Amino acid sequence: MPKRIAWQDTALGIDGPSADAVLDSMKSYEITKSNTMACTMCSDLEPHKMRYRLRECNSQMCESASEFACGWRGNMVTCLKNDEVSIYTVGEHTTQASSPKKKKLTSTQKAFCRDLAEHHLRPMRIRHTMARKFDTLLEDLPALSTVQNFVNHHARSNLGNNDRVDD
Repeated sequence: MPKRIAWQDTALGIDGPSADAVLDSMKSYEITKSNTMACTMCSDLEPHKMRYRLRECNSQMCESASEFACGWRGNMVTCLKNDEVSIYTVGEHTTQASSPKKKKLTSTQKAFCRDLAEHHLRPMRIRHTMARKFDTLLEDLPALSTVQNFVNHHARSNLGNNDRVDD
């Protein structure tokens, strides 16, 4: 049987935008597992799902500082019904110096992109609208290719913009 991991509480029972802020303050990481399971974190009696995501450090600074893998790992559990998030960590980074972060779409930006994609707006227009809505400069937003990839994937998988034929 696998060893039990002693997760340390980083943020408990926060909402989605607050969770994005906590994750943005962390060093770069990659999601290694993302599963849905029966929710055990909220007190709602009706059965529903939660998503749990395991994260591992993929910082260039930690990788170059040691020949061994960084010992830091993170866990984020999200109730899919109430949008309640808890974040846990275990281990320490090899070095405290942080590498430059890649600009990613936050969950609120993703929801905004989904809404506009359902109205058949193009990714370039969506990106410019995001700059106005979130009151940021275009340079501070993720690259156009990131928005294109997200919008096109959403359109293909959820809106039926594909060449598949149902027999």
